[in-house]
Amino acid sequence: MRKNIVLAEHLTISLVVLFIMLGIVFLSFSLVQNILTNPHKYFDIELSLTETQFLIVYVSLVVISVLVSYIIYLLLTLRTRMELAVLSATKSLNFSLEQFKKLYEGAPVPYLILNKKGEINESNKAALRFFGVVEEEIKGQNFFAYQPKEDLDKAEKLFQYYKSDIPINNEEIRMITKSGSVRWALISVFEMRSHKDPTHRGLATIFDITEQKKLDQAKTEFVSLASHQLRTPVATVKWYMDMLLSGNLGELSAKQEDYIKRVHGVNEEMVGLIDTLLNVSRIKIGSIEIDSKQTNVSKLVESVLTELSPQIEEKGIIIDKQYGNNLENIKSDPKLLRIVIQNLLSNAVKYTPKGGSVTIILKDSFIEKAIVVSDTGIGIPEKEQEKVFTKMFRADNVRGLSEGQGTGLGLYLVKSIIEAMGGSIQFVSKENKGSTFIIKL
Repeated sequence: MRKNIVLAEHLTISLVVLFIMLGIVFLSFSLVQNILTNPHKYFDIELSLTETQFLIVYVSLVVISVLVSYIIYLLLTLRTRMELAVLSATKSLNFSLEQFKKLYEGAPVPYLILNKKGEINESNKAALRFFGVVEEEIKGQNFFAYQPKEDLDKAEKLFQYYKSDIPINNEEIRMITKSGSVRWALISVFEMRSHKDPTHRGLATIFDITEQKKLDQAKTEFVSLASHQLRTPVATVKWYMDMLLSGNLGELSAKQEDYIKRVHGVNEEMVGLIDTLLNVSRIKIGSIEIDSKQTNVSKLVESVLTELSPQIEEKGIIIDKQYGNNLENIKSDPKLLRIVIQNLLSNAVKYTPKGGSVTIILKDSFIEKAIVVSDTGIGIPEKEQEKVFTKMFRADNVRGLSEGQGTGLGLYLVKSIIEAMGGSIQFVSKENKGSTFIIKL
């Protein structure tokens, strides 16, 4: 780029000067001709014809020599300027490379340069500290092999991404150091082609999040412990209120019964919250167990609908069931799957206005096994849809609704359970039109 700029500047200046010189020669041509043919007008001498011709030739040669000399000068100065420009650019580039090398070596973030096989060509000091090695111990090792055995499937997937030039951005994985300790890290791998060294293929970065993971683990364990401790007294309160409402302990006045029913409702919400927190904490800790057995999904759906029947009847919601004898005998965990169905149907009923409808479709084909729950509810604003499955998510359009009180953990729990069972969940939603959630088993 710099070379082209210098060349353009030099040619522009040279051509301008050359045109000026030619212009001066052209403009003074008649004067020179007059001087040569009538020299006695300007000088006290008389020239013979031969002398006049000689003088004409001489002047012409002088002019031509000046022009030729100037052209040669232009060519010589062009080369000199180009050499100087290249020298300056080379020095600047070398200085930039040297500065980059210093930044790369001294950066607090671990960086590693990989070849096309995923092997480590170079590593900065931070990377060596992260793995607890010297450069000779890590050079030539496959970057994607520094994972525990139980994470090898994910490591292989990331390796295939790398070989296929698929970007790897902030992937959360565990990595093993030389001492055998396991550290949590966010890794990214960027494409990096080098003409100087064609073996360079990618630049890997590592962000150590071990401390954050330990803190999250401690918080999760605390929530789990607190929820376990709360569950017993809350369950006891529920049992006593059920006894009072049953009439086994004597008749209640209308006012007493009304107050106990209110307390009973609040207690039911508390039980639901504690159960949700327990399930979330089990998933986070990794202690949730999948007990797969033969499961009839339509029976699970019907039991949840029975549970929600008071709300359904109160709002006059139409339930459209499209089971088609599907998913009556599949391998799944019925308890966990019921939690998923209960959350989806509860949300559908809660956020669908009076007179709306909820559709439940069970699919069982060679291509897929799926549960689809659609509603004609208030939907999810488009700008908030990317946060739907995050913890404590509460859409702006439900905050003011009386039915909108909740934990914000339901859909996070649903996604976590489905993925733990090897399935997936996706959705489409439009504000004020409704939502459709698809669970693939």
